[in-house]
Amino acid sequence: MTPGQATARASTSFEVALPNQFYLGYSSAAPLTLTVTAPPTATGGHIVYRLSDDDGGHLYRLAAQAGAVPEDISAALDDLSPGTDDEFLNISPDGRWLLLSTDRFGCTGWPCLALATSGLTATEVISANGAVLHADGFSAVASGGDLVVYPSGDGPHGSDLWAVTRDGGRWLTPTLLTSNSPYTYNAQPALSADGRRVAFDCGDEPYAGAGTALCEVQTDGSGFRVLLTPDQGPGGSDSNALHHPDYAPDGGLVFEADWNGEQIWRLPPGSASLPQLVAAQFSNDNSPCVLPDGRIVSLWLERPGNPSGQHEIKVMAADGSASTMVLTGVDVADGGIGCGR
Repeated sequence: MTPGQATARASTSFEVALPNQFYLGYSSAAPLTLTVTAPPTATGGHIVYRLSDDDGGHLYRLAAQAGAVPEDISAALDDLSPGTDDEFLNISPDGRWLLLSTDRFGCTGWPCLALATSGLTATEVISANGAVLHADGFSAVASGGDLVVYPSGDGPHGSDLWAVTRDGGRWLTPTLLTSNSPYTYNAQPALSADGRRVAFDCGDEPYAGAGTALCEVQTDGSGFRVLLTPDQGPGGSDSNALHHPDYAPDGGLVFEADWNGEQIWRLPPGSASLPQLVAAQFSNDNSPCVLPDGRIVSLWLERPGNPSGQHEIKVMAADGSASTMVLTGVDVADGGIGCGR
């Protein structure tokens, strides 16, 4: 059985009290010749992702350590409600909640946002004011499961971020977060551990095209700011792009930039901070997320022995000094990966 096909359950799960509405049941030149260093010290954490359509398009959860067996979330959900279109999966920082866009649970024909407990013992379609919510791309759920941030074309821009919160078991009217953004497209949200801030891609081209910057806003819609633009990097210009930010435990950001090929960078906390390259030895390294202990997960395409350039999952220390491959031989869809406890 290949790693992408495994269906064994992860060894760690959480159960929580549930509200009543829950329902049971570039590729560049030739690959680098290098030796991946000793594995970083693992202190737990999970990664969630979707495989490419060529590899089945299922959603998975994987413990962030070498030798872990992926858990096929799509197959597990089939026992609750069959479906054919699982668009993405994300995990809350505390690891207790899973957020997905799916055509299950009555959303046939138009995938909608759904929330599940970590143990998959209960699921809920997110509905506000009597209408289910549809996301235009990768979305995020806060620790505690009572806040979701998602992109939608319903705002004043081509794509805006919205926050929907749950109070007393009821989802409230979504709040527009990016009304003050000067950019046309605002997407790819990542929530801070305390749920108060969201970092995201912001640019005038979709899908993190040229000129895409990194922005941040409070989850109540206040305090919008541009964190970093592509011309602020080494040799950067508006033809470069920044992508897929996530918060580090110290409040800094980890993200992808193409200043010298696609690599993983870090923006330390502080308004005067300059971006720092995390690991110069890795190129064609994409879409990072950060585990609770600070380790960085990314999609690396240039592992020796990966001649076809599949998006494989690498975990490295926060400073890039040690790394290990945790998923190889399958192609992860590069639409968003998530990290949680």
